[in-house]
Amino acid sequence: MHQSPPEPPLPQATRGARPDDPFPVTGAVIDMAVLATRLEESLDVLRDTYAPALGAGGGWYHELTRPEPGTTATALGLLAFVEAGRPFEYFHEGLALLAARQAASDDALRDGGWATRTSLGMPVVEATGWIARFLARARCDLREDAPDLRRAYQWLLRNQNPDGGWGSLRGCPSRVWLTCLALRALSQLNPHDPAVDRGVEWLTADRTAHRPGWGPTPAAAPTVTHTAFVLVTLAEARPELATERLLDAHDWLAARLDGAEDHIWIETYDVSPPGAAPGPVWRLALWHYGLPIALVALLRDPRGPRGPAVARVFRALARGEVTGPRWNSHPGGGRTSLWTLWWRLESLVALTRIPLAGRADVLHWLPDATIVQRAHARELPLAALLPHHRRLEPVALVRRHWSALLLAFICLGSALGVTAGAWGWRDFWLSVILPIVLAMVDESLKRRRGSRDPPLDPT
Repeated sequence: MHQSPPEPPLPQATRGARPDDPFPVTGAVIDMAVLATRLEESLDVLRDTYAPALGAGGGWYHELTRPEPGTTATALGLLAFVEAGRPFEYFHEGLALLAARQAASDDALRDGGWATRTSLGMPVVEATGWIARFLARARCDLREDAPDLRRAYQWLLRNQNPDGGWGSLRGCPSRVWLTCLALRALSQLNPHDPAVDRGVEWLTADRTAHRPGWGPTPAAAPTVTHTAFVLVTLAEARPELATERLLDAHDWLAARLDGAEDHIWIETYDVSPPGAAPGPVWRLALWHYGLPIALVALLRDPRGPRGPAVARVFRALARGEVTGPRWNSHPGGGRTSLWTLWWRLESLVALTRIPLAGRADVLHWLPDATIVQRAHARELPLAALLPHHRRLEPVALVRRHWSALLLAFICLGSALGVTAGAWGWRDFWLSVILPIVLAMVDESLKRRRGSRDPPLDPT
């Protein structure tokens, strides 16, 4: 298995914008116009890359430039429009492709699932989890032209391992990512099923303050990607869960985010169905894009979203065009990937659904602004939370107002000289004329430079 590279600790946040940054951010700022633009651009990419299948229906392949659609990518493409609340003209064709490729078998462990192109025709969690989640989110259970969602639900239940987790199929070692895929689907289909409780127990077992994060397997080193995906999954499967272990995991994740790093890597592993001798063996790959998943996890913190961290990650994701390499690049480079587009799109949709305030927060309704005072700071006066109460920085103050400070120093020194009788008032005025002129020129240049700066375009 390919492990992710070491993840650096969080650097000091930079409040000022870079000179080449088209989306300058001061503090915890999210421009909703930028968010809406990026969301529409993502959907436009999907509209432009839809392709009909050789048989029934149509959809997408995970490499967007390839014409022949696959089942998982098609489910993700359709799910993007469902989550964004936008219609899609080929929605029925996408359902037809998924219905045509749903496995039908007398074997209960195969019937109702979906295979990937590399799983030798055997249904696996990697595909079935995503497709079942899409069908549940799209409320397709009563549509006659949709896949049989009840059979897909039964497939997930029957392929759960005795330990409570999921591998690619029953009997394969349980993995964190696959367990999350199954739980996210089941939490939409039937969150009260005992299988969900067993899956949550498998995920949360053996979590301590010294090891709060998750890796690809229970014994692996934690990564940003897996920890974020588990936190998102637990927030959906058990939204009331707010244990100390869970809060420690949120703290661990927030401390390891760097907006300059996407935490992109590929998790690969071999799959061998049990009971087959020698049995077919294939390799599956999971493409991980940790930064947008981490953004969704930050929004699910039981204590409330961390505003500066959320804004910093959003800034990194929103910079640049959706059609550029930052949005579509496959981890190996050179190819376009639906996975990158999907994860970023899901994070944008999550941002549009942020509740204004939590149960214990305080809302301050001002004439032109609304301030949300978080529950942990509700006893503080509002003035103490505003930006102008930041710690004074003498060096920055001197750099910005050096000319005025120099003039004040000269005037004070000259006045002291007049008081002591060292010189007269005429000498005093002659000594301050030049500094006054220099201060006026300096302020004039500052204003002229400010007037030449182009206005910011949020789109």
